[in-house]
Amino acid sequence: MITPASQMQKLVRYLVCGLISIVVSVACGQELQDLETQILPLLAARCGECHSSSVQKGALDLSSMVGIRRGGESGEPLLAAQLEDSRLWQVIESGEMPPEEKPQLTADEIARLRVWLVSGAVAHEMATAASAVNQHDVLPIVLLRCTTCHGARTQDGDLDLRTPESMLRGGKSGPALVAGDADASPMIQRIETEACPPREELLKSFVRRPSAAELDMLRRWIIAGAPVVEVAPDIATTEPDPLVSDADRQHWAFQPARRSGSDNSIDDFIERKLNKAGLSFSPEADRDTLIRRAYLDLIGMPPDARERKRWHDAEDSDWYPQLIEHLLASPHYGERWGRYWLDVAGYANSEGGISADPIRKVAWKYRDYVIAAFNSDKPYDRFLVEQIAGDELVDYENATEITEDMVQNLVATGFLRMGIDQTGSRTMNYVPERLGVIEDAIRVLGSGVLGLTLECARCHSHKYDAIPQRDYYRLKAIFQGALDEHDWLTFKERYLRVATEQRRLQVETHNPPKQKLLKQLEARHKQSVADLQLAILRQYDPEQSEANRQATLAALKIADNNRSQTQRILVEKLQQAELDLRVQESQPVLAAQMKLAQLESEMLDVERAMEPPLEIRALWDRGDPSPTYVLRRGEHDKPGSLVGPGVPSVLTDVQTPWQYTAPFPGKTGRRLALARWLTRPDHPLTARVMVNRIWFHHFGRGLVGTLENFGVQGARPSHPELLDWLAVEFTESGWSIKHMHRLIMNSQTYRQSSHSGKEQAERDPQNQLWSRMQLRRLDAEALRDSLLSVSGRLEDTPGGAPDRVVVDRDGLVSVQPTANGNWRRSVYLQFRRTEIPTMMDAFDYPEMGPNCLTRNVSIVSPQALLMMNNEHIYTLAGGLADRVLTLHDEPCDPGLLVDAVYDIALSRMPQPQERKLGIDALRQFQHDWMGNTRSALTTYCHTLLNSAAFCYVD
Repeated sequence: MITPASQMQKLVRYLVCGLISIVVSVACGQELQDLETQILPLLAARCGECHSSSVQKGALDLSSMVGIRRGGESGEPLLAAQLEDSRLWQVIESGEMPPEEKPQLTADEIARLRVWLVSGAVAHEMATAASAVNQHDVLPIVLLRCTTCHGARTQDGDLDLRTPESMLRGGKSGPALVAGDADASPMIQRIETEACPPREELLKSFVRRPSAAELDMLRRWIIAGAPVVEVAPDIATTEPDPLVSDADRQHWAFQPARRSGSDNSIDDFIERKLNKAGLSFSPEADRDTLIRRAYLDLIGMPPDARERKRWHDAEDSDWYPQLIEHLLASPHYGERWGRYWLDVAGYANSEGGISADPIRKVAWKYRDYVIAAFNSDKPYDRFLVEQIAGDELVDYENATEITEDMVQNLVATGFLRMGIDQTGSRTMNYVPERLGVIEDAIRVLGSGVLGLTLECARCHSHKYDAIPQRDYYRLKAIFQGALDEHDWLTFKERYLRVATEQRRLQVETHNPPKQKLLKQLEARHKQSVADLQLAILRQYDPEQSEANRQATLAALKIADNNRSQTQRILVEKLQQAELDLRVQESQPVLAAQMKLAQLESEMLDVERAMEPPLEIRALWDRGDPSPTYVLRRGEHDKPGSLVGPGVPSVLTDVQTPWQYTAPFPGKTGRRLALARWLTRPDHPLTARVMVNRIWFHHFGRGLVGTLENFGVQGARPSHPELLDWLAVEFTESGWSIKHMHRLIMNSQTYRQSSHSGKEQAERDPQNQLWSRMQLRRLDAEALRDSLLSVSGRLEDTPGGAPDRVVVDRDGLVSVQPTANGNWRRSVYLQFRRTEIPTMMDAFDYPEMGPNCLTRNVSIVSPQALLMMNNEHIYTLAGGLADRVLTLHDEPCDPGLLVDAVYDIALSRMPQPQERKLGIDALRQFQHDWMGNTRSALTTYCHTLLNSAAFCYVD
């Protein structure tokens, strides 16, 4: 808040500076050069700590005129012909710089700076400096505006405009430019007459015409003789980095993890802190609680009654470690823990976007790859390498035989294809949208693997962490071979057809007749949809002309933002009609809906009978990336300096430059080098971030509370020595995730009761010291899968295409059952970003924008209302009742029924008081249901499925 006093102080200061500047300029009559001999030392004294040749925050060097003219990463001019346009004066006059905690400029110093800045010689120097242009001033313009038609994939007129040499070489019509003569240069002529880019290609090719400033730059370069200057891309060297200091590298998370002290187990570290707080471990949880906890943690479902009895009655002293091994060997383990990684990747079965959300037809192959990787305990370092650079591991294009490992390496690269991508839209595929897709890929890598908010540096140097904007674009250059905004693949081009010979033969022999049948059904389906829409319109407005109804169908085929006003009105009328209950219940509409549903069922049966397609949604390096430029303020049309590929400087020792080599022809090898750098055993972040995530999913909170941010603003680790010990143990165990489960789950820390005594409540109220186990609500998948499991309605079939969802007119999104009428695990559902199944959505299934590191855990009324009133939940309660009734002959003893319900649903026997209440409730329900035992038991089961005992893991 600016007070009147501060305003007066500022005014007085400004007037004094102005008077002194007049006196200084008139009395001294100094030349610009003389002023600079005073100004440069002044800037060095007041600003040199942050902006010198050796330290350049914001990429700004104020130690020389060269650095001052160049300015900082924002591109805003420090010097200008008008004083008020000078960024340097703006920050000085406003008091923004130097920072408050630093020594401030005196009035005399401000006056001298003002005289220097208003000198006409400054403007002259600027004009002289600005007149020098080279190819890197124009190549970003040409890449942005011209190479869609004259670039890597398309060269209309045999013209390639990607380099000055190819411009001079020209195409069928001769050279594209005449050095020294802009008016005679064909490329200038065609731009100025709007022949290029062609009007009909603007939307088709997603380009816009060069701006006046861009055209002026092209003209100036050609007039100057189209000079080519050798400019080396900015990459890491063995020289000190002026943008990142050694002090920046001292942050705890940027130092390699090391074992320290004599502690040699999880319990040693935890107990030491507990004892310091005057606490000790809570008692071990009872056997039934441990069994249910382990099952829900490792496979996401409770044990069935026989499994529970097996472990409950086990007499071996090592029964619990045996239980852990049994669960780790279960195929359901990968379904549970693979789901956590799918959150990190941002897995979805649709592209997302503004006006459409198209389905990703084979994205599920990546899901199956992840599940298989967890089940086989694939080493985490190999797991990362395959996902980041699987296409660069083996030369699959020239291999004599395609192996399944090659195929899976390519499937793994789907990790970088999972973000929201609207560039398949007819109106949203310009360079800014493409850069957004690339940013999402970097964000997923940064938050999920490195635990850093890298995306903050897209527009400016990171505000808190030592990640200059330059480093963001170095990282972008690593991905440029596969994610090139100037050589963008359409949705149809993002698939590879790579398969083993056996798989290829299976598909070629089995699918053609079914594909033919499916096409016929699809044609009939399309017509049935139109018939249903016409039936709705006829019922809603019998007076509407048939021509307008047909025009409505035609309007639906046009993108909503391209429709005329008349078409919008027609479509809105149909949308209103579809919500009209009277219309929906009319006989013609019901008949059309039934016909459509029958067709969809037939289509689904055919699709289920087909072999999975050969296509892989992959990311692959194409070997010829465009140059990468820093984008000032992150804006696509404000290119800055040329950069080469590299990793964040703060994570290096500055003694070993990051290097890469092509593994074989046609690949750059950049992402492979990145993956190998990430998986070095001494990498400070990779192992720490992963073991912290594993800890989080076992305890409900990480050793570092901010899973996605290990930077300066992230949470400090509660037990730093334990985190480092686990990270070292992880790498030394061969990056085995299952080894980490064994360490954690066999610890006394994990086996504690969740009961909080008086001392824990007082001395460790937030359970920061892990003085007890944390009570946790089941997440969406575990809750739904547990309901299916206890009700006997779980379909065990793994993998393959996702199970479809349907949306009713009230917006309820339900999952279609399998062919036998049951439902598969939640990980196998279709997760379209705009059609998340209602139950999953209610229990905090994430939106994936682009990914999710920590899910919300909300407790809101819609959850309770859904569990109480949803028809599907009641159906599952009936399934549980049927399971219980099959165990007993009529008439059923209420006590035995209560015992059986507790055994199946809660994995334990009821306490005496619970048993009594259950018997009383069953008798009351039976009375209410007029003696109908099944209905009474279903109501009782429904009650228990709504209880906290079922919805929480203790």
